[in-house]
Amino acid sequence: MSFDFDDFDVRARFSDLDDKGDELNQLLRDLPDERADFDERCKIAYIYHDCALEGMVLTYHELRAAVDRKIASDTSLIPTYQEIKNHSDALNVIQEHCREETAKKIRVRNPKVTVQLIHDLHVLLSRGLPRRQPGALRKDMPLHRTYFHDIYEPQHIEPGMQEVCDGVDNPDFRAQHAINQACLFHFNFMKVFPFTDASGKVGRLLMNYFLMRGGYLPAVIHASDRQAYYEALKVGPEALRIIVIDAMDQAVDAGIRHLRDRLKLRSAVRSRVGRMANG
Repeated sequence: MSFDFDDFDVRARFSDLDDKGDELNQLLRDLPDERADFDERCKIAYIYHDCALEGMVLTYHELRAAVDRKIASDTSLIPTYQEIKNHSDALNVIQEHCREETAKKIRVRNPKVTVQLIHDLHVLLSRGLPRRQPGALRKDMPLHRTYFHDIYEPQHIEPGMQEVCDGVDNPDFRAQHAINQACLFHFNFMKVFPFTDASGKVGRLLMNYFLMRGGYLPAVIHASDRQAYYEALKVGPEALRIIVIDAMDQAVDAGIRHLRDRLKLRSAVRSRVGRMANG
């Protein structure tokens, strides 16, 4: 399956996102000491909303305690600490995977996803959590589940995962825009739904792998769009693409607003200091 590149509305949105991304990157270059804080804000937003898609509502205190290694917290008071930390570490793995490929100068349109990477992400997300089976493939068709789209029967999961990974090497897939790659992969992966728990988290991490290696911020699908996201998984990858582009737009717009505010604040402080110095 491939997207129709004659969809001018979508191509215009790709171009708009690229222009906004250029502005965001310029702001980060103008404010280099804001980078660490900006990255942490992005990570906290991603984990908060990604967990909310699974029905898990977190507090800012829980997120900061688990994500910010400078904060010394009593982890016994935070039942979700390990789960948040696992999620943070898994996102780090995807980001590092992208950095390694960039360092090796692998072509942007030649992504690589393996069954081993999928397994490793699930193991990491399950680390230290009770009643989890790290890396174990689903063995039944769950009666009660968060997602309601059609999923593979257990006997088709293993070959389905291999097929999804092999599809990434297909020349037609490689020729797609990074956003199309992300949505095609995520839609097909979620049909396989390999794990009883955390399939959605693994799938969205891998979706964002394609986006980040394409130079974009991770797509933060908001909790308020939860039902629309579920419906898109039932409808098709084109419907999912609209959800993802909207999420990317919101993320980059929020980043630009935040950094513009920081830049204005610094300019105001410099002006005030200058006036005081000139007496």
